[in-house]
Amino acid sequence: MVGDLGTMQEYLVMANFATFIGMGASIPLILRAKLRFRSKEIMVFSLAVTALLSFVIGTTNSPELIIASSFLMGFLKMLMLMEFILPLMFILTPDGKRGKFYSVFYPFSIVTGNISGYYFAKLAYETTWQYPHLLTAGLCLLLIMISLLFQHNQRFARKMPLFQIDWLSVVFFAGTFLFMSYFLSFGKTLNWFDARNIRISFWGSLISFVLLTLRQLQLKRSYISFGIFTKSNVKSGLIMLLFMGVFLGSSSLQNTFTVGILGYDIVTNASLNLMMIPGVILAGVIAYFWFKNEWPIKMFIFSGFAAFFLNSVMMYFMMVNEFNYEGWLMPMFFKGYGLSAIYIAVWFYILDKLELEPMLQAIGLVLVFRSFVATAVFSSFFSWLQYQFQWESVNNLAVYLDGNLMPSQVALSGYKNIQLNAILAANKKIYGLICIAAIGMMIYVLQHHFGKLRFSRFRWTKARFNGALRERKTKLLRETLEKIEDAAGAPL
Repeated sequence: MVGDLGTMQEYLVMANFATFIGMGASIPLILRAKLRFRSKEIMVFSLAVTALLSFVIGTTNSPELIIASSFLMGFLKMLMLMEFILPLMFILTPDGKRGKFYSVFYPFSIVTGNISGYYFAKLAYETTWQYPHLLTAGLCLLLIMISLLFQHNQRFARKMPLFQIDWLSVVFFAGTFLFMSYFLSFGKTLNWFDARNIRISFWGSLISFVLLTLRQLQLKRSYISFGIFTKSNVKSGLIMLLFMGVFLGSSSLQNTFTVGILGYDIVTNASLNLMMIPGVILAGVIAYFWFKNEWPIKMFIFSGFAAFFLNSVMMYFMMVNEFNYEGWLMPMFFKGYGLSAIYIAVWFYILDKLELEPMLQAIGLVLVFRSFVATAVFSSFFSWLQYQFQWESVNNLAVYLDGNLMPSQVALSGYKNIQLNAILAANKKIYGLICIAAIGMMIYVLQHHFGKLRFSRFRWTKARFNGALRERKTKLLRETLEKIEDAAGAPL
């Protein structure tokens, strides 16, 4: 797609991020759209616009138009997804336990995403990159026919008008993260703050977020609620999602290794994600029984980070010039288990004991933080770090070579090997740093309380002190009464 469009890869990376930003922007509006429109109306309209946008992406040559279409598709995708999630939640978990639902929904989402990604990559490889988007448009039209024929026409609740929706806040929200996505996507290519566009995107993101925050203070019905971010479980959950971004950001290192060193094509590279499926399913099964028995989630979250740690250790030792394809089975298994386990458990922990309205108002920020900010920050950081380590490795290897002592053709032929070994050395350094950071993450999970009371000794000591104080007061009162009785009884 990059070669056919003749554009930079960073535009497509930003388009991928724009999809998640659109999903986060639509979440605060879901409940109001649900109360205003019927399910059939939401599905038909969203599918029709998605089909149109897919056709636009498949026929355009403008990367800016692809980014805008991806944002709108993400916005509508979340509305359609809620029409799928709500009935499925009541079917799978009629008892209302969210943990059991997450243990089914997230593995299903990850597995279907990996399978569809593989077959779309295969279709694009065998035809052209436009065909998957045109196929998506056709599938949306088919789903419209199914929705018109079989979906009910009843309302979710009493019809309520669309009022007090602050569209300016939606613009500020989208502007904040779209500017940020440009900053993180093009930062390395444009040499960060040396480029005028990078400086504009940085200040644009900062100013948009400040305006968004100030705007919420003036509204009677705010678009985004920051109240839940004062809760301990939300803050700790965001920290763990940031930890997960370290491992997800390392996917860029894996792609550099598979494509640049091993020479995999896009189909073979996409097939590696299929090896994650057994780990994803295993994490879902374990999570289902874990939440069914209502065990504490600390060790389950720890197992997810431990799986990511094992994946990083294996990737550290896999940085060689030649590698067997079957050797990817165990690393990708652990990666799939860690991804599914942390998605399920941390999302459950963040949303635990939150009210519906403030949760919907703030979950958009949490979703964008999980799917975009955490991943994009570390992906961009690792890309910059790899470039620095690669040049350092080239300088170290160049010490042992002297072009004056060998023919020019021999010196030039060795340049490729120097570059490949420099990439391997840089990747190995970064994976080593990730392994060290993973140890700190696991220590954080082990020491975190996860809502459990840690100061029971203090509470027991306080109760014992209060009991002794009550006994002393009772004794003094009894002695005082005896003295009064003695004094009153003397005249008698």
